[in-house]
Amino acid sequence: MGIPHPAMTSLRPLSEMELAEWEEAYISVECYLRALQLRNRLLVADMVRGILFRASDRQAHEPGKPPRVLAMEETLKAVADWTSNVLDVELQDNRLAARGRLSLLLADMPGKWQPVFLTQQPWPEPFVQKMRSSYLAAGPQFAAMTMTPQPLELNALGSGAAQWFGMMERRPLMKKLYNLLILSVIAAMIWFIWKG
Repeated sequence: MGIPHPAMTSLRPLSEMELAEWEEAYISVECYLRALQLRNRLLVADMVRGILFRASDRQAHEPGKPPRVLAMEETLKAVADWTSNVLDVELQDNRLAARGRLSLLLADMPGKWQPVFLTQQPWPEPFVQKMRSSYLAAGPQFAAMTMTPQPLELNALGSGAAQWFGMMERRPLMKKLYNLLILSVIAAMIWFIWKG
């Protein structure tokens, strides 16, 4: 199944805090794989275990990084490398972008091809063909378009308001009187509420 990993005898004993950190890493990786629509628990657990072993090996060389970060980096790398190999295409920034995730769904990887996910070659030829054709189909369809500016049309209320505020800007005395009227109305409302 899945990603190759060493035997359990190579694990060293972990402290309570380390166990909690690695459990958090496990949950993060599992959630990511489930977000890719993988539903078989045995397959997901095997993939997570292999990824965590590789993250654990990295932690010996990168002790400053939390296990969750290492595990997610390994997960993203494993999925991107596998997808790149299946598609025979170099992925941008070595990341599985939306187009790659869409091709997995269009190829029905979660439904029909779960046992093939993150495995080594050879892959079933129908799966490879389906992945490659769906990756091409998932690409953006560009079309040349021109946009010509159109005049802004306001309805009667909008036109009247625009004229009113334009007049207020040209006549500062009217603007001051208008502001005084608004403040008087607000003060009168507060007075009625307070008295009532």
